[in-house]
Amino acid sequence: MRNILKLSASLLIIAAISGTILGIIYTVTKEPIAKRVKLEEEKALKAIFPKATSFNLTTGKDNYAYYEVYTKNKLIGYVIDASGEGFGGTIKIKVGMNLNKTIKAIRITSQNETPGLGTRVEGTKFTDQFMNKTLKQVLLKKDFSKGTIDALTGATISSRTVSEAVQKSMVEFLKIERKQK
Repeated sequence: MRNILKLSASLLIIAAISGTILGIIYTVTKEPIAKRVKLEEEKALKAIFPKATSFNLTTGKDNYAYYEVYTKNKLIGYVIDASGEGFGGTIKIKVGMNLNKTIKAIRITSQNETPGLGTRVEGTKFTDQFMNKTLKQVLLKKDFSKGTIDALTGATISSRTVSEAVQKSMVEFLKIERKQK
């Protein structure tokens, strides 16, 4: 009985020390991580709309957030967020849309796919396929007859995740935009 109490007390002390250390590390790293995420996001926005002078984060109906993109106070497009579950976890994407509802460009902002396979979804060979595509065209050729996106060999799940996430986010954005008119 004494040994059980002694072991329990030891485990309690170790757990308390570990929890305290984790809490301190979280507090110290929280702000630098948030700054880095914001910088990466701004970098992605600028990569999609290099001539933009400002990006205004807007919250539409149903708390749907998106960026309105301006060049010298003239609206030139939108950037919406998309995400989906890939082979190695969540893939986060920024989708730039022109005013005519075609895709300007996409940028993968976060992914944990298999190195050398799924990570290739970040490459321009894959992402450039989305340029100037409409909602109905952004699906994989191998899944839909009207799809126009070629899946990457050995990375079909990642390719499918990106194309479906882009389409889903476009559907949501267009719904919100129609409600606001």
